[in-house]
Amino acid sequence: MSEITLKKALEDALDKEQKAHDFYMKLYDLLSDLGAKAIIKELAEEEVKHREMITKAMETGKIEHIGLDTKFYTTDLGIAQMVLPQVITEDMSVQDVLRIAMKHEDNSRIFYEKLAEKFAGSEAEEFFRRMAVEEANHRNKIQNIYDDIVYDEN
Repeated sequence: MSEITLKKALEDALDKEQKAHDFYMKLYDLLSDLGAKAIIKELAEEEVKHREMITKAMETGKIEHIGLDTKFYTTDLGIAQMVLPQVITEDMSVQDVLRIAMKHEDNSRIFYEKLAEKFAGSEAEEFFRRMAVEEANHRNKIQNIYDDIVYDEN
């Protein structure tokens, strides 16, 4: 097992959130469907909030501001496990865009769960578990939107 300092883990998380924001903004610029653009812009804004949370934790050395006592209940609809389009194009369907976003959020959830495991038994574990829950909630929100769209079309 490789060792990682909390500072390095937070720096990696900050970098991951920046890359996620950049990914969503590139996707936003590429898309033409206004509904898909609105969803992607909202996701990009969530990544900014995550960066702010991580930055505050790094600056203050405290993680109370993320609401460690907040409880969330999530249900994974499993939609993120679907086969994804291989190429992102401007004429992608909203469904394809949402599937890509779901997978992206699910990968972020896994990233934070792995960091939580590395810091088991510490406040940092709670911080990373909370971030994993944030990402799972984003994935579930996207899944629900996807489910609504597919249900409406069928």
